[in-house]
Amino acid sequence: MPSSRRRFVRTIVAGGVLTALSGCTSDLEPSTETPLPEPESNPAPASGDPITISRDYRDSSKYDYYPDTAEIRRRTGYRKHVNESGTTKEPIYDREPASSWVTRVGGTVAGTEAMATVRERLGVESLADISRGIGYDDGDVRRVMFAYEVWPNRSGEARTPSVEFEALVSAVPRTVTANLQFEATTLSGTFHPVVEFRQIYRS
Repeated sequence: MPSSRRRFVRTIVAGGVLTALSGCTSDLEPSTETPLPEPESNPAPASGDPITISRDYRDSSKYDYYPDTAEIRRRTGYRKHVNESGTTKEPIYDREPASSWVTRVGGTVAGTEAMATVRERLGVESLADISRGIGYDDGDVRRVMFAYEVWPNRSGEARTPSVEFEALVSAVPRTVTANLQFEATTLSGTFHPVVEFRQIYRS
């Protein structure tokens, strides 16, 4: 059953990833009107047909995969060296374990493609008040969070997404498999999207 207490801003912390909704949070009081009911399952696991997507990083000027250390290196700049032979440039890298890179970058790719799939399945051009988060680890499961955002005001009126919550849950793929291809390796991650109903009060 939904709680009678509402917070102005609902945040989610999962696997070290913080997803926060932005909005007006100063000097606001909760609406005196009856809050909109939340779905019984919140967040709800997505239930649409799965999808698989691919991204090719073989010619990427940004990322390199090093199989010996199972890490991704992202070029962030160059360090100049000047000697008697002239000036040389040494690349500077940020390094990240491949597994966490797949969760972070693959989750972003998965969320973007899942949203495009939802628009196609529902036959809509845009999905206002529905937002997606980046990928995160939920124990041994990779997830992407979709937020179904409702904005009640003090008069009891509410701005809601143009689709029903249940319709969104049914349209979001229940799994999104992302295949991220490098020269000799394809890094894969399967994400299990969930949809959360959120309310934020504003004046």
